[in-house]
Amino acid sequence: MKRIIFSGHANDRRKARGISFAEIEATINYPDYLKTGQTGRKVAVKDVRGRSITVVFAEEESYLIVITVY
Repeated sequence: MKRIIFSGHANDRRKARGISFAEIEATINYPDYLKTGQTGRKVAVKDVRGRSITVVFAEEESYLIVITVY
């Protein structure tokens, strides 16, 4: 499993929206839906405890960088 790094923006959005690191990790590793966006970034969506969480991230060789969460 690759290490997950958060951009400053993603960390701010995570806090503001009350999304935990564990919920983000679960969304990335076990998404209900996964697609590749226009710029090559991945978009993972998962229903977690009755709410939909979307994580936009880029996959690098040795790590993942989370761009934003909502």
